[in-house]
Amino acid sequence: MLWRCYLPYIEKMKPMSDLCSTCKEISGLIIRSANMQSDERITEAMQKALDHRSLVKKEREYYKDVLKEAQLLLKGLYTDAANNYNPPLTRPLAMLNIVAHYSFDYAQQVHYPSSPLQAGPIYFLTPRKCGIFGVCCEAIPQQVNFLIDESFDTGKGANPVISMVHFYLKNHGLNSVSIHFNADNCTGQNKNNTVIQYLLWRVMTGLNASISISFLPVGHTKFSPDWCFGLLKQKFRKAEVDSLDDFIQVVEQSSA
Repeated sequence: MLWRCYLPYIEKMKPMSDLCSTCKEISGLIIRSANMQSDERITEAMQKALDHRSLVKKEREYYKDVLKEAQLLLKGLYTDAANNYNPPLTRPLAMLNIVAHYSFDYAQQVHYPSSPLQAGPIYFLTPRKCGIFGVCCEAIPQQVNFLIDESFDTGKGANPVISMVHFYLKNHGLNSVSIHFNADNCTGQNKNNTVIQYLLWRVMTGLNASISISFLPVGHTKFSPDWCFGLLKQKFRKAEVDSLDDFIQVVEQSSA
């Protein structure tokens, strides 16, 4: 209470994930150089920090520009209220001559049963795990979440990623001529030959005219799916979840 009363601007550091090893390495180098009182090393470390920051800023601005362009293209097609387009409930039969943008990623697993008023240990020795994979179309904006029960979990490799992305594009996508993907910079899930070959297959079979995919720098990959996952986790922490059906209701209510 004394800290809050007299020093309210001082807060405890919250736990974080997906930290950038390059940023940490450079910050440590700057601290060590300052302690050694070496102007040359300090200048070199500061230059590395500026170069890294410039790269990250450039990639982030490109990501924002792509999102803005996708929103403008979709908005320009549907200006008449009578023809308002509301995917994924309705999908046009003809392909839209636009570049649709999608972002996809895995969230951390959730465990259930879960109760915000849990008194003491739970009955089960090990709670049941449920994986979450989300594909977000920022132009709408709307995200479709795939809930993967542990009995159907096949890992986080390229095959399940391709299966869920393909299902999303077939049943919930905008049916656009061109696609631009943004994904987490993870070689096991997204940045590999299998995913690239799937995207190539879509173009070769005429499902799309062109497809591009971008990856944000490692450690700076927070993007739209993480925002949607945050809403989901906030709702999950306040809800009574005893089964997968309960968790489905939490997901459906998380954006309400």
